Amino acid sequence: MQGGQGGSKVRMPRRPTPVARHARRVAWGATALAALAAPGAALAQAPAPAGPSVLPMLLALGLVLALIPALLWLLRRFGNGSPTAPAAAALKVVTQLPLGPRERLVVVDAGGRWILLGVTAGAISRVATLPRPSGGADAAADAESAVLTFRQLMRQVAASR
Repeated sequence: MQGGQGGSKVRMPRRPTPVARHARRVAWGATALAALAAPGAALAQAPAPAGPSVLPMLLALGLVLALIPALLWLLRRFGNGSPTAPAAAALKVVTQLPLGPRERLVVVDAGGRWILLGVTAGAISRVATLPRPSGGADAAADAESAVLTFRQLMRQVAASR
């Protein structure tokens, strides 16, 4: 019995063939189009989202972005009001002498005393503390007297060691 149903098995594909899948898609698409094209077909509309709208969020973002330059301008105009500003006004650089590309000696007036500082790229160290000379003239105002005073300070430091 060849060719009959008796001993031979016929294999059935587990998945539909690509042609069958395509035909099924076309049938579904045609059914959907027919339902939409039918007169009096009610189209279901999706309800409006219950969440917040995007427009208020974008307006708030624009407001924040516009405030940033305005606040920066105000800070530059009126200062940042740091509490260290009065303390920094009590310090005044009298003169400085460059020793190398990144090293220098600096004389700082701090409350009636002059402090000789060694300034490098990595550190600041106090070299000496001297009383403020009594000359009556401000050494920072006159460059020549500042240089002479600096030379005198260097001689005093060298003599004290």
